[in-house]
Amino acid sequence: MQVLAALASIMKKIWNWFIYLFILAGFPLLAWAGYYLVADTYNFWKNGIEKQALVIELDRTSSSGKGGTTYYYKLEIDSLQLVEGFRVRLPIGKYVSVLTLPNDPGKVTPGTESSGLYEIYKYEMGSDLMVVLSLGMFVFMAIYGPSTFVTLLKSRDKIINQ
Repeated sequence: MQVLAALASIMKKIWNWFIYLFILAGFPLLAWAGYYLVADTYNFWKNGIEKQALVIELDRTSSSGKGGTTYYYKLEIDSLQLVEGFRVRLPIGKYVSVLTLPNDPGKVTPGTESSGLYEIYKYEMGSDLMVVLSLGMFVFMAIYGPSTFVTLLKSRDKIINQ
């Protein structure tokens, strides 16, 4: 019986370590995701070149319960055909305005050269609701993240040994 109790105690400590490390890893991962979204949106806003893309066909869709649907369209831009995922529906067989990056012409997002940061970010996220939720999360993380991170580091022994 004592062997089982000792084994259960060891398993609980391992589990607590796993949870602790998972939470700690979440902070830099969320920061990286936020940076990537902001940098991508800013790059399209500042350096994006407006082009007309012919939407040839819907190649496939990908859905997730909380993440929404991504529509993969086959496009033709300047005689270059590519399949790109969008969070919004595009009209098949018609031309749409897209922004491309000069150093990466295969990377596109719906928009024009007069599109603002919010509009480009909305196309990247898929809807106004997702924009508000993502921005709210990053503001919350910026305000409360550092103090929570320090508290977690200081309380490590208490968390692991409970």
